[in-house]
Amino acid sequence: MGLRTACWAVLLLAGSIAAVAAQAGDRIRAISGDELRRLFEAGNYREVQTASQLAVATAPQDAAAQYWLARSSYELGSYDAAMRAAEIACRLSPQNSEFQMWLGRAYGRKAEIESSFFLARKTRHAFETAVRLDGNNVTARRDLAEYYIEAPWFLGGSKDKARQQVQAIAGIDPLEGMLALAQLFRGLDQPEQARQQYELLLEKRPGRVRFYLEALDFYEHQRDSLGMARVLDRAHEVAPQDPRLLFYRAVSRVIGGLQLGQAEQELKEFLAQYPGNSDSVTQADGRSWLGTVYEGEGNWAAAVEQYRLAVQLEPYRKRFRKSLERAEKQLNRQGD
Repeated sequence: MGLRTACWAVLLLAGSIAAVAAQAGDRIRAISGDELRRLFEAGNYREVQTASQLAVATAPQDAAAQYWLARSSYELGSYDAAMRAAEIACRLSPQNSEFQMWLGRAYGRKAEIESSFFLARKTRHAFETAVRLDGNNVTARRDLAEYYIEAPWFLGGSKDKARQQVQAIAGIDPLEGMLALAQLFRGLDQPEQARQQYELLLEKRPGRVRFYLEALDFYEHQRDSLGMARVLDRAHEVAPQDPRLLFYRAVSRVIGGLQLGQAEQELKEFLAQYPGNSDSVTQADGRSWLGTVYEGEGNWAAAVEQYRLAVQLEPYRKRFRKSLERAEKQLNRQGD
């Protein structure tokens, strides 16, 4: 390529970059604010991350853009990026309880992955700050209570402090208090007391599906398919189209050892319809249970594929890694 040709190529490239940047700027403005939230709630995490990155590049002091970058990065498993963006958001808007809560979650996930005492302490500080900034932030109080229960004393863990958070939540919202108390009993490894709380809560027939989803999570961990079926019937009255109910319906079948073919279909529908969310069930959860279905059918190659996808999505989950190792051993035995 001659010098003149090269110069023209550079000029054309520069012009293309400028055009793309201009289009990106229009796109940022078009999907800022409420639209970013709608995209996030619809599970378009990659689009939110890209738009937030572009917004931050042009306006690094925009706390909201940093927040959405943190949220989308967290959902995509980019926890370092989530921490950095959340830290900046908190510096730019130090009185925002929600920003502090998500900073705590990002720290907490990294602490879990790296077994870091340093990050664990930062997790506690962020959650405590979130509660101090807004005492009515029930979600932050629950995160803090969970930390107090799970952390050892030398990292600030305290059962008494956890109970104080539960009592504060009950004072804000009695139904939320019951849910928090059930979570506390789970953290204390007292499943029967937790079960009683969930049953009392369900008798009140709350109008939000989240209450039923938490109860379903409990019964799933207890491997109680009949309990799941009872909750599913009530949850269906509240949110019949919620794809997460497909997931739990399938899981109840697998636990009960019934209708594995139907469970397979329901899990595939769940994976196609629901992007997953860290506040609820994830795509990795769906992949893992689909692997369990294939295990039950003796299809070890398919089970390995699903477990491998689950590990790729959430490599910090020990259960997924153990399932993959087990399935790989079985598959290798078949090949011998």
